[in-house]
Amino acid sequence: MIDFRSYVERNQKIIDFLNDVTPGYIDKYTGTLDYACARFNSILLKLSQDVLKADEHRNDVEKCFDIIQNFYLHTVRLTNTHWLLHPIIKLILHYKGKVQIPKIKLLLEKINN
Repeated sequence: MIDFRSYVERNQKIIDFLNDVTPGYIDKYTGTLDYACARFNSILLKLSQDVLKADEHRNDVEKCFDIIQNFYLHTVRLTNTHWLLHPIIKLILHYKGKVQIPKIKLLLEKINN
C-alpha cells in the first residue's frame, strides 16, 4: 500500500517554496512546478479512493514524485547559484519540463480513465 501521507508531507517544502518565491524572476519554472504538484496531489487523491489502482500504479507514482523533487531541486539551484551557471540550469529545467513533467499528466489521465 502506498503511504499517501508521506508523499504529501515531503511535498510540503515545495508548496512552501512556491508560496514564498518572489514573482517575476522564475515564473515559468514555478508555474510548471505548481501545476505538477497540483496534478500529483490529484493523483494521490484518486488513488487513495481505489486501493487496487494504487497498488497497480505504485511505481509510476514514485517516478512522478522523483520528477517533481528533481525539478524543485534544480529550480532552487537556479535561484541560489551564480548567474554564469544559469544558462546550464535553465537548459536542464527546459529538458525536464518538456520530457519528464508530462509523465505526471499522462499518469493522471491514465488514472482518470
